[in-house]
Amino acid sequence: MAVCAQVASAAVVYNSWTSNEGQSGNYILTITENAGALDFHLTVDPWNAEALGLFVNLGDVDVGGLTLSNVTPAGRVLVTAKDVQIANGNLCGNGCNLNGLKIPAQAGDDGEWEMVFGLGNTGYDGIQTFSFTVESDQIDLTEDMLGIVGIRAQQLCDGSQTLPGGACGGSDKSWGLPVVPTTFQSTVSEPAMIGLLGLGLAGIAAARRRRVA
Repeated sequence: MAVCAQVASAAVVYNSWTSNEGQSGNYILTITENAGALDFHLTVDPWNAEALGLFVNLGDVDVGGLTLSNVTPAGRVLVTAKDVQIANGNLCGNGCNLNGLKIPAQAGDDGEWEMVFGLGNTGYDGIQTFSFTVESDQIDLTEDMLGIVGIRAQQLCDGSQTLPGGACGGSDKSWGLPVVPTTFQSTVSEPAMIGLLGLGLAGIAAARRRRVA
């Protein structure tokens, strides 16, 4: 029996940012739910900044212990804080903070970063993209928990300059909200699809007969 299926991505995407500077990095953060864990993929395209820290708000939950896997580049992502107040200081390492960035409050939120990750090292590492999977020993992590995220970056370029060739000595603190694409998933057998098509044609024919009458 033939099967017709259509599956669209269910990833949550962050690609619009509010910065404490005149411009923000071209961050594209994609987060996908994966059997109680979350897969993260952060890139900067065009490459005008290098991320140093990632702050994730999950609403009013406590994540407990966190485990990382599938880290790329290997060893360049660390959990540096969890379930901590947004107002706290250097959460993702030395000089890695969002101090001075005005982050809006969210309804039903506990005012915490549930997960904070340090990315690479202070200074220029030449890393454009970070990918990793995170899971909690306390709760299932799901896409519908995702709220505001913050990014701390170094080597922010001016104007149209890009890395690695640009002389980029700026820095950035930005926050963003998720853009959730429409998700459609269906699996319909061929006979059922033919039946649905027949019902549609019958409805059209009935409408035409009413107009003629």
